[in-house]
Amino acid sequence: MRILHTADWHLGARLVERDRLPEHAVFLDWLIDTLRSERIDALLVSGDIFDAASPPQDAVALYFDFIKRLADLKTVRTVITGGNHDSATHLNAPRALLRRFDVHVLGHAASCAEAALDLGGAVVGAVPFLRERDLRRSAAAETATDAQTLVRSAIRSHYSAQLEACRAIAHARPVIAMGHLTVLGAAASDSERDIHIGNLGAISADVFAGFDYTALGHLHRPQNVAGFDAIRYSGSPIPLSFSEAGDAKSVVLIEIPNGRTAEPATTRSSKSNGDSPQRSSLCGVRLLPVPTTRLLIRATANRAMLAADLGAVPTGCWAEITVKLDAPEPDLDRHVREAAGSRFEVLKVLVDLPAAQEPAWRHAGPALNELQPRDVFRELLKERQIEDAELVATFDQLLRARETKTHM
Repeated sequence: MRILHTADWHLGARLVERDRLPEHAVFLDWLIDTLRSERIDALLVSGDIFDAASPPQDAVALYFDFIKRLADLKTVRTVITGGNHDSATHLNAPRALLRRFDVHVLGHAASCAEAALDLGGAVVGAVPFLRERDLRRSAAAETATDAQTLVRSAIRSHYSAQLEACRAIAHARPVIAMGHLTVLGAAASDSERDIHIGNLGAISADVFAGFDYTALGHLHRPQNVAGFDAIRYSGSPIPLSFSEAGDAKSVVLIEIPNGRTAEPATTRSSKSNGDSPQRSSLCGVRLLPVPTTRLLIRATANRAMLAADLGAVPTGCWAEITVKLDAPEPDLDRHVREAAGSRFEVLKVLVDLPAAQEPAWRHAGPALNELQPRDVFRELLKERQIEDAELVATFDQLLRARETKTHM
């Protein structure tokens, strides 16, 4: 059996108000071609299908066009789980129809029995993003430490119960977990936000002990976890922020040989020194590079050599330019864009000043003009300790209506 793992598409995402949908369309074309050419039997998509709970209609149309082409292949079983950016209600709305095409959608937490999906060569525990209200109820006089302990314990218990539900129908076949969460020690980028207030839900990799592979979403950098190749974030298929400019984007191919059962991937070999992970017998866990459609570049330039330094920036890219200055320069943004000309597009201009020249506000976090309206609203909710998916969806819908009116 050959399985492809991807996540964090964020359809409908924008970067400094630039539309990313053309890049996503190219990725989904490539994905359909790859499913066919690599003879893939199952596709796992681990959350954050959309960038917002109320995505723009062109992003929804692109999603359903992909589902239609997926169904036309008639060879790929698909499991899609919800992420923290997704509306579970929105994802689940067509699930009964999609199931007829072997596309299984779990927008929110379901019973472990319902989430244990038999894909033939393996059984998948389809765990979506676990919201705190799915895991527990808050208690009066509860401290932050209490909340952190209880949330992490509840996540651990959920995966333990999911493993048992999968094993009950697996009959020695490999068992694969899906998840959308933060694992301690993994590397984040600027484009993710905390899943739980204060990152309460960050857990250690041993939560996945007993699963033969764990298909993770949420963090956008492709990476394994704690040195285990069989516990992986696939990463986002396109860079969603300039902090991901240097990342090699990919999807994960897992091949399960006929008649063989994998050893649990989170155990270490008794012959090892305790530092290196045991090699999983799931054959050929490897990365398939996603072609780059739009190049993002982070570049640094000296003010005195601005034109010469920007000459090294590749043509046609989107760029974030940091300029080294001796003193603040009010008209710097215009000078940088003029120096770039039509060779590439400057999306952000940052300054690098000597410490004595740095204004105090630069150390207090990102400037307001560096944040998107959605980010400001979500920071407000985090500050007020409000977790309300419907409120977020309503705000996104109003913002989208305003953006549509502005561009008419």
